[in-house]
Amino acid sequence: MKQTEMFKSLRNILLALLLIFFFNSQSYSGGGQIKLAELKAKIDSILKSIDNCTVSAKLMSASKNDVLYEYEPNIKIIPASITKLITASTAIYVLGTGYQFKTIVYTDDINIKEGVINGNVYIKGFGDPDFTNSDVTNLAQQICNKGIKTIKGNIIYDDSFLDDKHYGLANYYKGDTQFKDWPYVCALSLDKNKQYKNPPNQAAQYLLEDLKAKEVQIDGIVVSGVTPSGSKELAIIQRSLFEVISNMNKPSDNQSAITLYKVIGAVYDSPPGTLKKGTEAIIDFLTSINTDRGSYDFVEGSGLSRYNYVTASLYMRLLKYMYDDEKTFETFYQSLAIAGIDGTLKKRMVNTEAEKNIHAKTGTLRDVSTLTGYAVSRDNELLMFYIAMNGVEGKTNYYRNRQDDICDLICQFTRK
Repeated sequence: MKQTEMFKSLRNILLALLLIFFFNSQSYSGGGQIKLAELKAKIDSILKSIDNCTVSAKLMSASKNDVLYEYEPNIKIIPASITKLITASTAIYVLGTGYQFKTIVYTDDINIKEGVINGNVYIKGFGDPDFTNSDVTNLAQQICNKGIKTIKGNIIYDDSFLDDKHYGLANYYKGDTQFKDWPYVCALSLDKNKQYKNPPNQAAQYLLEDLKAKEVQIDGIVVSGVTPSGSKELAIIQRSLFEVISNMNKPSDNQSAITLYKVIGAVYDSPPGTLKKGTEAIIDFLTSINTDRGSYDFVEGSGLSRYNYVTASLYMRLLKYMYDDEKTFETFYQSLAIAGIDGTLKKRMVNTEAEKNIHAKTGTLRDVSTLTGYAVSRDNELLMFYIAMNGVEGKTNYYRNRQDDICDLICQFTRK
């Protein structure tokens, strides 16, 4: 064979191999429009190829409410962090979109004269999971702006808005989440509570130090206590519900979720907020939107527990309800991670049809991988989807990739 012919032959072989590789890597992402029959067949092909794993999936139109696809939709499954969508939606229902998470400094001296507080100063948390050291500095500055020069009493931290079960259900159920994986949860958080043994105490210590640095004389010490009724407000930090649920949903923050769950309980019932009260609020909300009580079980709001169980029908009803509520939908929708853009979906579905067209919540736990939310189709129709997998046995990336393949297909779907 001549050298030129050999070169052409080798080139053709290499080209064929490259094409095979390309089409295999793009096996579920053709980039074109997909009609319903083809969509169903391709999703079926993906899900049926998954071995040794319990899978449930469902796809519906948000506006038309018709079922476009379903696969074992009635199986109860461990949701992992998609539980946070239940917490977020219940927060919107119970608290309202205008709710503000507050941290307030009070004094029991209601007649402050000549910049002297003849009494105690209280820093009280109302369950803001995102409260920071910088916020403490802001509070100190507000106090100084009122002309305070001397505090005769103590700096008292008040953590009473939520209960003192700081580690929730850690080690509560056999084989469930352990202490090392459970966040410290309290009413007066500080910097996500990751570096302090007693965050409320540390917040009060920082307040004392910041005031002293601003030349405020403090005669007392830092102690715990409860703010007396009728106390005078000195300073306040507020954070919106949207900011809190966005900071919870996009990065999938467990400390935010469990704190919010208890805040819901405190507002729904009465302080102190507890997991039990939060669960009661969840059940009341889901019952109000006609959700089958047998389709779920929740014991906490982050998804850390393996004793939460859900079905596809629960999420379809929830996503549909949130979509139909025009006053609150934008708050809920914009709190979700966006494929290829931010949160837990920042590095997923990049350079596919799904990029920017998926707003969703991820869920990851040992042997669990889930994804649910909204997809924009080729017709700009908003679709609702749910994909849940239990028994993934550590192959997280493989299962996430299958979920991403399905989302890519969904975004290529057209009715035309």
